[in-house]
Amino acid sequence: MKALKFLVLFLLVLSASAGFASEAVPDPDLQAGSSRQMMGQIEQIIYGYVAKGGLIERLGKVEEDLFGRSLPGTIAERHAAILNFLETGTDEQPSMMFKLGVAEWVVDKKIRASEPAAKRLEDLETNLTGASRAGNPIVMRVESLLATLIMDPVTAQLVVIPANTPMKFRFMDELSPAKSKAGDAVRLELANDLIVNQNLIAPAGSLLLTEVRAVKRPGMFGMPGEVRLSFNELKPLGPQRPPVWVGEAAQNAIKDARRAGDRGEGAIVGAGAMSIAGAALLGPLGLVGGMFIRGNSIKIPAGSVTFVQTSGDCTVSAYPIPISLQTSNSITTSAAPAKNVEADTSGGYMDGRDTIIKGDVFNRNSYGEPTNSGLVNRSPQSSGTSGGGDFELPPEQSVN
Repeated sequence: MKALKFLVLFLLVLSASAGFASEAVPDPDLQAGSSRQMMGQIEQIIYGYVAKGGLIERLGKVEEDLFGRSLPGTIAERHAAILNFLETGTDEQPSMMFKLGVAEWVVDKKIRASEPAAKRLEDLETNLTGASRAGNPIVMRVESLLATLIMDPVTAQLVVIPANTPMKFRFMDELSPAKSKAGDAVRLELANDLIVNQNLIAPAGSLLLTEVRAVKRPGMFGMPGEVRLSFNELKPLGPQRPPVWVGEAAQNAIKDARRAGDRGEGAIVGAGAMSIAGAALLGPLGLVGGMFIRGNSIKIPAGSVTFVQTSGDCTVSAYPIPISLQTSNSITTSAAPAKNVEADTSGGYMDGRDTIIKGDVFNRNSYGEPTNSGLVNRSPQSSGTSGGGDFELPPEQSVN
């Protein structure tokens, strides 16, 4: 029976991918990048490193590892197909990384977004079954894992994150002005789940895309050094990237955390009364959505916490949580909910609680779209069947 199911899945991959080249609509953003850049991006997602060798050889390995066969089309078309399959998906089928994140969240209530997909999948399989299925196509392993974990298919639907929703993040690495240089990536992970109306947008462990914008080394006569960080975007389950910044909601959450004594494993990094002298979060009058650190020997330890907030209402893809996986012990922590949100008023921050936003945030039209958001053209009626084991290679599509 298992062999028959595997054969059916394999034939689905063949039939879905065979028609891809003729149906694909190239994504302008992907076309703008070179084949070498896209190849490196794909390898980073799957393996966590950029491989050596020729593009043809590397592309063949990726396709074999993912699907068990090569895709049709030109090199550029195949690169675009794989990237969209991994990170974008379609209205009917969420991306593979979306599904992998759901599987991790179901098991651990957290994802390891900073780890490569192959490692995350192998660890999940080992934890659940005692052995990895490495050697089989990755996409089939993900679908098999989901079929084992949950009965319902994994689908995605569009929801709105209200503006000014505060989110708690932890520094994953030590940060020091003496060691940093411009362009360095700085890893911050979401400390709690972000959920809207029982739709999981970003599980704990989701990454905040952050980088070092500028560095000024310590000078003579005790002149302090400086490091400027930029908080760019949250990376949730779906392909959209909600922009974030530091405003009143985030600063209030920082103050609440200080009063509660929640220092994480290091310290609280924030504006006003700061736990780390010389570190400040900057709003729109300074470095937008960023952080400024000044001093000669200041270090932000790994595990230190800080808060940012959504900079505007944002429409994103989310996982509708089945009733069997819903919990009732979480509370709303939106310090400044958008108009018409039926939210709890228990405060802007509570240690260990998820960010749960309740109620219909916006009036919606007959298609289910928020009438005051221009970010999407159509609200998808998701009907994927990933939980049952079926899947298809999605065509390319633009990311809103």
